[in-house]
Amino acid sequence: MDWRLKALAFRALELPGGAHAHYFLKRHVTRNWPRRTKTLDALAGIARRAIEDYARHVGGTPSSVLEVGSGRDLAVPIALRRLGVAKVVACDVERLGKLDLIQHAADHILTGQVKLLSWDDLERFGVKYLAPHYVGSDDEPVDCSCSNEVLEHVPTDQLAILLKGLRAVTKGLTTHSIDYSDHYARSDKSVSRLNFLRYSDKEWRPFNSGKQYVNRLRHSDYVRMFCEAGFTILEESSVVGEPPPDLKIADQFKRYDPPDLFAIKGRIVAA
Repeated sequence: MDWRLKALAFRALELPGGAHAHYFLKRHVTRNWPRRTKTLDALAGIARRAIEDYARHVGGTPSSVLEVGSGRDLAVPIALRRLGVAKVVACDVERLGKLDLIQHAADHILTGQVKLLSWDDLERFGVKYLAPHYVGSDDEPVDCSCSNEVLEHVPTDQLAILLKGLRAVTKGLTTHSIDYSDHYARSDKSVSRLNFLRYSDKEWRPFNSGKQYVNRLRHSDYVRMFCEAGFTILEESSVVGEPPPDLKIADQFKRYDPPDLFAIKGRIVAA
């Protein structure tokens, strides 16, 4: 699907009732939900990596973890419980969680051993779901906080507030995977994962809908913002993509060094 048409479709989904329509399309047309086994296994791997990060830098297994942007099936929080985390807080700025999708994820990750038929069942299992919720200093402290391909969807001003909130509640370690690429390239293979670097903020605004919003920050921006929020960077890395030969960079991005500018994903671990 041409990425421009997809952008227009996302704009239409911002109208009243669009959230329900979006979920209906993803469940019954594109069939992204429930998630496939391969995807659930990958998300279980994300949970395992967070635990490994904590063990490497702090030691042992965290007793409590906060995941920002847990999504519809809470696959990572469920996997964290399986790995021995006693209490997991899952939060979203919109209430996306669906009990049937949560059960589907649990059936695979927990091999059918737990029934989560209500939100009370979920909390008794050890996962507290907060949505809509914005992380702040009044939240309960946790040993570890994490996110997976979420921070790129947060507007810059809100990201600064979120990072300060994470700094206030995280006692041990925070660990994050970030996707720096043009998300439209996932469905339109005719454009590169760096396509959006052609456009100024003004030019990009019509394509940057709430349903597919990306802040287009580069890796160095995130490192700086984590530091400004009060974190100490323990690990940071990025993977550089190959820009197409005809890629003309918008003026606002020309200040970045090529490895930073052309990064398509990265990780930040901080304390």
